[in-house]
Amino acid sequence: MGTLVLVLFTLLLQGCDSESGLASSGRAELDKPAPDFTLKDLDGNTVRLSDLRGKVVFLNFWATWCPPCRAEMPDIEKVHRKYKDQDVVVLGIDLRESASTVRRFVEDGGYTWAFLLDTTGYVGSIYRVSAIPTSYFVDKKGIIRAVAIGGMTGATIEANLAEAMK
Repeated sequence: MGTLVLVLFTLLLQGCDSESGLASSGRAELDKPAPDFTLKDLDGNTVRLSDLRGKVVFLNFWATWCPPCRAEMPDIEKVHRKYKDQDVVVLGIDLRESASTVRRFVEDGGYTWAFLLDTTGYVGSIYRVSAIPTSYFVDKKGIIRAVAIGGMTGATIEANLAEAMK
């Protein structure tokens, strides 16, 4: 039993991922290609990050129960409305909650950007999300240009977005 625990602990430390075989080198890093993923949106449509190549992508990992996540949502909405016609896509990636919980929150808040469901936490793990909110700003070539951990103001969001839009 002790050997099994040691092996599992070692795999965890190495960043081994049973779904894709990705080791830590296949995880999200600044100035490196954003790891591709496929998730469902609230309507059951499939969204694949690589299909958005040619657009700047703002990935925001969050959950409905998270106070800093909730606090930054109005500013994310403003940024989404300001840049949506400029090849900027905002993806809110909810971690481990049901579609009905997320849908109710989104509708109550009047939020209009795309919301994806990471029901297993897999995408959060390849993006090294250890605290929420965590945001990644990906340029048109698919390279991560900025990362923010914690809640952001509108000015901070725009500054990080500017890095990805260069």
